[in-house]
Amino acid sequence: MFKGISQYFAGIGRAMQVRSGRGGVHADAGLASEQMKRLTQVLPKARAEIIAATEAIIQEAVMAEMKATPIAELKDFGASVGPLQSAGFRTVADLSGRSFGSLLNYRGVGDVTAEAAIRAFGIFQESARAHVRLLPDPDNRRPSDGRLLVALAKYETLVREISTRTEEAQVRYLDTGEELQALRAKTRLSDHLFSLGSQADLSRSTAHLAAEFRWVNTEARNLSDYAERLTMDLAETWKRYAGNAATFIALLESVLPARVVAKGALAGPDMRGGLPAEIADAVEATQVDLSLMTANLRRYQQFGVQYIICQKRVLLGDDMGLGKTIQVLAAMCHLAALGKKRFFVVAPNSVLINWEREVKKHTKLNPIVVHGFDRDDELEQWQREGGVAITTYTTLGRLVDKIAAIDLLAVDEAHSVKNPEAQRTQSVVRLSGLTEFLVFMSGTALENRLSELQFLIKTVQPKVDAEVASLLKQVRPAPAEVRMKLAPVYLRRTQADVLTELPDLTETDEVIPLEPADIEAYRLSPDNLMHKRLAATIGAGGQQSAKFDRLRELLEGYKEDGRKIAVFSFFRQVLDDVSTVVGGCPQIHGSISAEERQHVLDRFAAMEGFGVLALQIEAGGVGINLQCAQVVILMEPQFKPSTERQAIARVRRMGQTRKVNSHRLIAKGTVDEALVLLVEQKKQVFEDYAQHSSVKDASGMAIDAGSAAMEELRGIIAKA
Repeated sequence: MFKGISQYFAGIGRAMQVRSGRGGVHADAGLASEQMKRLTQVLPKARAEIIAATEAIIQEAVMAEMKATPIAELKDFGASVGPLQSAGFRTVADLSGRSFGSLLNYRGVGDVTAEAAIRAFGIFQESARAHVRLLPDPDNRRPSDGRLLVALAKYETLVREISTRTEEAQVRYLDTGEELQALRAKTRLSDHLFSLGSQADLSRSTAHLAAEFRWVNTEARNLSDYAERLTMDLAETWKRYAGNAATFIALLESVLPARVVAKGALAGPDMRGGLPAEIADAVEATQVDLSLMTANLRRYQQFGVQYIICQKRVLLGDDMGLGKTIQVLAAMCHLAALGKKRFFVVAPNSVLINWEREVKKHTKLNPIVVHGFDRDDELEQWQREGGVAITTYTTLGRLVDKIAAIDLLAVDEAHSVKNPEAQRTQSVVRLSGLTEFLVFMSGTALENRLSELQFLIKTVQPKVDAEVASLLKQVRPAPAEVRMKLAPVYLRRTQADVLTELPDLTETDEVIPLEPADIEAYRLSPDNLMHKRLAATIGAGGQQSAKFDRLRELLEGYKEDGRKIAVFSFFRQVLDDVSTVVGGCPQIHGSISAEERQHVLDRFAAMEGFGVLALQIEAGGVGINLQCAQVVILMEPQFKPSTERQAIARVRRMGQTRKVNSHRLIAKGTVDEALVLLVEQKKQVFEDYAQHSSVKDASGMAIDAGSAAMEELRGIIAKA
């Protein structure tokens, strides 16, 4: 922002020494110069405090690690630990601050031992630094965590409150300085004032310059004083961090030197998603204008924006919780800055309101929800004024014939259009032909069949699909070759790739033996898969089944810790029973409106301490953010791994600051166990074909994933 201004200060300062007339303009200019120098140090000082707080956390964590590590473990780093132990060294920390020479003072420690010890200590220290988790954990606060959060909060406030005013002061100061130099150049032609034409003109010019310098002086002083007086309440800052950690993370990543991020402190090993170097380099060279964004992007998110702009028609397959929505909005903002104005979003009804809120929250663009009785008027307004039109798959069929052109089309949960025979798919395909920029968004591009991923790619970039299809005709195509072919269209990063700051996830399968009454109820239930699934959970009913007994135990334990819990089930009856067990809790299911759903989520997020939210997994497992919760309970296994993965990802996603526990309740000896096998087989298919931005081989398993498990399901039902 202030590049080059320091040099300009020097030039202005020298200009003060040259006579261009008498009066107070020189004094005013000098005062303005001093205040501007002071002001330009505000943000650098704030950034320096963030870096210093970060270094303090790293040093504290490394020292704690060294104190907890026996000296014997330096053997793995090449040290000869016997002489060190004999000399009294017990932990790695005992070597801290020791020099080569000081080690030689210990009996039994020679040159070789001392040199190896110093080298091993350095390697251990660097390894420990690289694995420090910088982000604070509200449940395990370190001494320097508060310092870092306060520094980040202060920096964010300063950027928001003074940046625009600082830029204005800078512009007026530089402009006034140029006017002063011009005035000096004129008066240098003669040592008297009448060479300008009139004393009055000179007086007016001098008065104007003096007034401008006085304004700059006052404004710069006020802003600098504001920055020095600014304090952040520590308790309130912790509360803000718990509610919106993503903002703090993005700020930290934007301030830290790239080398710190590259060593693993924040970013993961592969921001580029495994793209070939040629494409990845071209993407990184793509310039994007994010002036219409009001949010800070993570570095991997900016790379995603560059990929969209560079490749134009893409399938953004990032893992759930990585911010696909904000990447697409940023791409829209870039195009809007270039003069484009018509952006269109197709999304499930359940996330309609969320899209509108995200546009308002993160951009300066205008969202227009094209839905309901006024959809035609809203569509006409969008075509006339521009903005971000947001509609549902259901409504799209009534609109597609009325749309002439789109600057960027975003299709959320794009795996919903995997069936080429479906009307919604046909509408999306038609719309895709009206835009230069197209983004299909799906963290689960492959759910059951390999052909689903192929169809999405075909719709986005037919040329790429043709090349991939020719490879798949081979019995066993080379994965690297297929990955290279997909690179122009498919970008996927996993949480492990880019969110190494995420707290741990502990997944537990709770295999629950049924009580006699449960077994009898299960046996007598109709020979129907869905009835069997429900019976395995509710048993004889009345919330007295073995699963509900276990649910009570889990809730009681987490209540003592003040945790928030998201309970997922396929069945509405189970949600009602969960609510009864809790004594009444909010629910999200397919029958509530998008507005009501958002109100439920907002109230749940605002709750203090323990709370339970019951969600129908098909409605609540997609398109919502539940970072406020720390526990996921799946009341029964699901048919698709993506369904379970999405549910957990609602909680464990970017911005989560606490460890997440997930419990999957499995009724022993029931259809639940076969469903677990089915999920595992389908999960392997996803790993093979879509997880790593590549399609590996067209095996029979890919064509009908989990067929063996389905046969087992049928067998269990037949024996029931």
